[in-house]
Amino acid sequence: MKGFVVAATLALAAWSASAQQAPTLEEFLRKPEFESMTLSPGGDYLAARIPFEDRTLLTILRVSDMKVTAKLDPGRDGFIDSEQWISSTRVLASASMKFGTMAQPYQLPNLHPLDVDGTSGAAFGAYLIDPLPDDPDFVLTAYCYKVLKNECWIRARKMRKTGVGKREDLVDAPVPDASFLADRIGTIRFSWASDNDDRQQVFLLRDGKWESINDENVSGVEITPIGTSFDRRFGFLRSERKQGPDVIERIDLATAERTVVASDANASPQALVWSFDGHEPIGAVYGGVQPQVRFFDEKHPHAALARDLIANFPGEFARVTSASRDGRRAVVTVTSPVEPPRFYLLDTVSGDLKLLARSRPWLSKRAMRPVQAFEFKARDGLTLHGWLNVPAGNGPHPLVVMPHGGPFEISDSWAFADDVQMLATRGYAVLRLNFRGSGGRGRDFVEAGHRQWGRAMQDDLTDATRWAIEHAGVDASRICIWGESYGGYAALMGAVREPALYRCVVGMAGPYDLPTMFRWGDTHRSKWGRTYLTRALGDDMARLREDSPTAHADKIRAQVMLVQGMRDYRVSPEHLHAMRRSLDQAGVKYEGYFPSDETHGFYDDKSRLKYYDNVLRFLDRNLAPVRSAGSGDAGGVAVKVE
Repeated sequence: MKGFVVAATLALAAWSASAQQAPTLEEFLRKPEFESMTLSPGGDYLAARIPFEDRTLLTILRVSDMKVTAKLDPGRDGFIDSEQWISSTRVLASASMKFGTMAQPYQLPNLHPLDVDGTSGAAFGAYLIDPLPDDPDFVLTAYCYKVLKNECWIRARKMRKTGVGKREDLVDAPVPDASFLADRIGTIRFSWASDNDDRQQVFLLRDGKWESINDENVSGVEITPIGTSFDRRFGFLRSERKQGPDVIERIDLATAERTVVASDANASPQALVWSFDGHEPIGAVYGGVQPQVRFFDEKHPHAALARDLIANFPGEFARVTSASRDGRRAVVTVTSPVEPPRFYLLDTVSGDLKLLARSRPWLSKRAMRPVQAFEFKARDGLTLHGWLNVPAGNGPHPLVVMPHGGPFEISDSWAFADDVQMLATRGYAVLRLNFRGSGGRGRDFVEAGHRQWGRAMQDDLTDATRWAIEHAGVDASRICIWGESYGGYAALMGAVREPALYRCVVGMAGPYDLPTMFRWGDTHRSKWGRTYLTRALGDDMARLREDSPTAHADKIRAQVMLVQGMRDYRVSPEHLHAMRRSLDQAGVKYEGYFPSDETHGFYDDKSRLKYYDNVLRFLDRNLAPVRSAGSGDAGGVAVKVE
């Protein structure tokens, strides 16, 4: 199918070269009007999550007039996290809840049904494997049927979509704490899990018996089942390689023969493109600012539609995220580096494409700053990739380096990011780097970061900063580094390793004292967590102490801000206490913000506002950017773009 007829409202999303005032901090932090929009299998209703200050509702809208026909309200401090249609008239939703004085909500183990007429049945405990939208009566779920030595043995079963009545047990998982994947009619095909040594096993169910298709102890890699074909002949796997990026494989469900159907020499798949029924992955997403899709079968009936959608939104990425069972109607979600998601309703027969909603209409793309991909070689010759946002106006600009958290298997991307844009629209250049250890380039790239905290991983950030000074038009005397979690560690360690490079540093919830990782926080409390720490950090406590910012506070010359939620169970406040003691002993002054009810990341709106307001004021005092009249002009410098 070629050519879409786009509704007149689409013109509102067109890029304009005219300048527009940067959004306020409150506008950047304001909750979206819609978190999601999902079309029912019948195509007549939309399920949409709508956040408010103290809760998130699930609403059902009638497509014909966009009127609300039903809503699910979890009550004060309750938040609907996800929803999935299990029939043309019923949705199952999961929810989380705040407890006591904790700002962070925690997921509840129940599923909540809601019908389009407003009927809301009793919640029931289960994990949804598959909604079985073609089955009018049953849904596929999993539950823990036996707990043994802190392990949970999982069983798959069919249960009625009402949540009551007949239940049919199907198959037990072959190992504890396993996940299941089924084909489109609900036949279980795969199960997989990782053991306490963080080693994965994957099984294929053939002729009623579980057959191992991957044991990480033998293969040295992980594979993850991701879907099955419509004809139920094949499964699809995301497969690591010992060298190079991950690939997508097709596995014959009868013979277990595997064939690579999508790969890239430099990058792992960023995401998948799915068929209308949501069961069949048909392509993998690769690329930078303008992502590209590689289809497993170019003749697949939905491949042409996906290509046309992408072509109709240059500089953005459009894909079908839900559709009616007959394929006549589909919801298209459009994402962009300069605008939060937009939702459209597509008529696949006429080609009409109608804007349903912009998730955050007060954030105009004309006010944002475009992102540019860059690459360079680190000091040891390793090629690294990153993202640069340059503010409007003439340089040189002050620079904020933002190392991501994780750090392993996490990566920064081209997608819209509030913190990046709130800086770039205020006169700061923003640099993000996928240093060694980051995801997106395969297992060996991740493992290149193991036991390199404060060493080669930190060198990568330093090299990227120096690259920006030389090639990106930034002011070498006005550079700050700001990170959260591992990024907070890297920020403080950057100030230690390069005292003349960074004028200021912001560390939020950073693990500043590496030996403390083995004594405080939730990671070390399980065998899996201790295995992870030993593999990723090493167990030489003298070396870990040497690679900790707490051991070198006397080397810091930058202005320092520390931020920490005092109920953080991932990175214990013990790290903050140790860092403050070291700074005090070294006579290094610092600013701080330490809310008592926050955990690892801030969840309360007031805390988030105060956090970002404090950071922006701190940066302004130390870097003093030049404000421009607007942020929609084409100012900036030329950078190598992938």
